[in-house]
Amino acid sequence: MKSLLCAFIVLTLFLNSTLAGQGGKAAKRSEKSAGKTAPVEKSPTAFEALKIARQQLGDRIGANLLSIESENGKLRPRYWWLRFYDDQVFLRLRAVQMIGAEMVRNVEPGNPFDGGSSKCIILPDSLKYDSEKCIAFMEKAASENNIPLHSLNMKLYKPYPGESNPLWFFEWFDDKLDSLGSITISATSGKVTEIVDLKIKTNRLRPVAKRSASQEMEDTFLGIGGELEEFFTGKRTVDQEK
Repeated sequence: MKSLLCAFIVLTLFLNSTLAGQGGKAAKRSEKSAGKTAPVEKSPTAFEALKIARQQLGDRIGANLLSIESENGKLRPRYWWLRFYDDQVFLRLRAVQMIGAEMVRNVEPGNPFDGGSSKCIILPDSLKYDSEKCIAFMEKAASENNIPLHSLNMKLYKPYPGESNPLWFFEWFDDKLDSLGSITISATSGKVTEIVDLKIKTNRLRPVAKRSASQEMEDTFLGIGGELEEFFTGKRTVDQEK
């Protein structure tokens, strides 16, 4: 009887020590995992959001892009609105909102002024310059020219029905959300088409003497356009001497 009691005591002590050891290891693993921060999910670029939307909508709608837009998105928007031409709904327009990889809204806008036109369709395969590359240039220009850049309104669209060249329009805001100006860039060639109110200087511009104001403005515009073109494409053609 005594031998059975001793065996029982020894077995109990062994089990307690084993469980305690396992509990300590589990606690250490928990502490380590608690010390690790979850990876921050990267916001998708405009074209990444477009790719996901096309996969979910199918080619009948997804191949007929009308515009991509984000407002007050700081520099890397968390969400994008994408509009597509849809010939099977009343206003020929379908709008979807993408947050990350998730399509959170899929609606048919009811405003007749928002109606879609087949003449404004952008062929997704023709797009070459994504939002991120344009933003990277603007960050560089802001740093080099001491211009505050806090947030952007962005829109990819065709300005005129039948226009073959889709454009990126970027409205530039400071940290007080005051608009400082805008840049418009071709989404197919990377060339600048318009700069409004932004005082961006380039290293390749030299002082111009004895030239008319209009000629100086033209040279300045071409110089900035050449700098942007070179940044995007690696080539410079718009301001080269013939």
